[in-house]
Amino acid sequence: MTAAVNEPVRNMPADIPADPVVIAYVHHRDVAYSWHHSMIELLGYDLANHGRIMAGGYLAMKCNPERDAIVDARNKAVRLFLTEHDAPWLFWVDTDMAFPADALERLIASADPDTAPIVGALAFTQREEASDGLGGWRCRATPTVFDWLHLDTGELGYTVWWDYPVDSVVQCAGTGAACVLIHRSVFERIEAEYGPRWYDRVRNPTMDQVVSEDLSFCLRAGALKIPVHVDTSVKTTHMKILWLGETDYFGQVTLAQLLPTAPPAVEKCAVIVPTLRAGNAQPFMRSLAESGAADLCTVYAVTEDPDVGKAWDEAGAVVLEAAADATYASKANQAYQTTREPWLLMGADDLKFHPGWLDQAQAAGRDGAHVIGTNDMHNPRVVAGEHATHPLVRRAYVDETGAGWDGPGVLCHEGYGHWFVDDEIVTAAKRRGVWAFAPHARVEHLHPFWGLADDDDVYQRGQATVDDDRVLFAERSRAAQ
Repeated sequence: MTAAVNEPVRNMPADIPADPVVIAYVHHRDVAYSWHHSMIELLGYDLANHGRIMAGGYLAMKCNPERDAIVDARNKAVRLFLTEHDAPWLFWVDTDMAFPADALERLIASADPDTAPIVGALAFTQREEASDGLGGWRCRATPTVFDWLHLDTGELGYTVWWDYPVDSVVQCAGTGAACVLIHRSVFERIEAEYGPRWYDRVRNPTMDQVVSEDLSFCLRAGALKIPVHVDTSVKTTHMKILWLGETDYFGQVTLAQLLPTAPPAVEKCAVIVPTLRAGNAQPFMRSLAESGAADLCTVYAVTEDPDVGKAWDEAGAVVLEAAADATYASKANQAYQTTREPWLLMGADDLKFHPGWLDQAQAAGRDGAHVIGTNDMHNPRVVAGEHATHPLVRRAYVDETGAGWDGPGVLCHEGYGHWFVDDEIVTAAKRRGVWAFAPHARVEHLHPFWGLADDDDVYQRGQATVDDDRVLFAERSRAAQ
């Protein structure tokens, strides 16, 4: 068993926070691609924000996959953490996990050295519940949120908390080590009481079973009255093997059934569509109607091409004639100045609206947010909740403050050729504390980047200014700070 130990980066800038974190994982020869992708995103996010891992370092512990090797690997990692690192936090993340880029920051926000020194993300394991009669197993996704029960039979043991509170920080009896943040004081207290046996497996004599190494750790913590929490808003995925059959096919839950309910939208929305494509008019309008939001939405197609305008008019949109040299930003501003609806969707002609999108988006604005991120379902920054290519913007906010950095009465900065209009709106809203992401407001972007449309001269025209737009956004962002 060997370890790769990354030393903390010294001489960090003065604004590095006082909470560096050591990230640790146990691995064999292979790691899941989803873990690799998530780790790259996590490190990039950390580098761009607080630099906690840069200041803390990492522990990569290689071990063989035999049953007890992981116990030794985890114990050795903790020993190195305590003796070779001075960071206050250790962040375990297993190499078959996938997690959001801001997972660490969100767990840090939920943690506290005294009241919440152990905080796990919401993770799921796989329970093999019964034979499928063909040599495989019927499997069930099982949350790693556990309670501790004294059963009527006199047995003591962990039980799964099946109906855990959603999107909440909850105290529980135990959780897994797949994605969990732990304060170093926890390891120090356990060592003082039990020795350096943090993850040694404990036998439960009342149920004649050996408890897993992560729950054995939680047992020791619980015996010392150290609280364990799970932040169920930090959602992960866990790579497992399933045996799939017809029972699974007919019994599977659809995505629509998994969506949380939202109060019906009640405020009208101007859907702004700067466009140069006639062929997208009918599919766009049909999608909006099928989503159930057509009664509250008016589509404003802004175009300089009469033939395109005719197609959108025939499809049921209100057509606004744009100047010959109009950009996305100037067309959007024209629509803002022409319309009166209390909400504005920064649209495009290559969108597909999914049922309930407006209900979910307006629900996210009920707590005072003025810029709501809809989910385009493909852009990694959007899916992670960090950005929105097609935000829903409250008109009163534009009237009084401005959506970007140009002041009141301006929706979009017109210096951009096409790109980064959305980045300015989202970044400004985040800094002002008026941003919210609505993950279930699914406004799918059928873009060539995701293989959902053919590239054409309209896409290429927008792409031509991306480098200049990026430089302009960086300059404006710095000036606005």
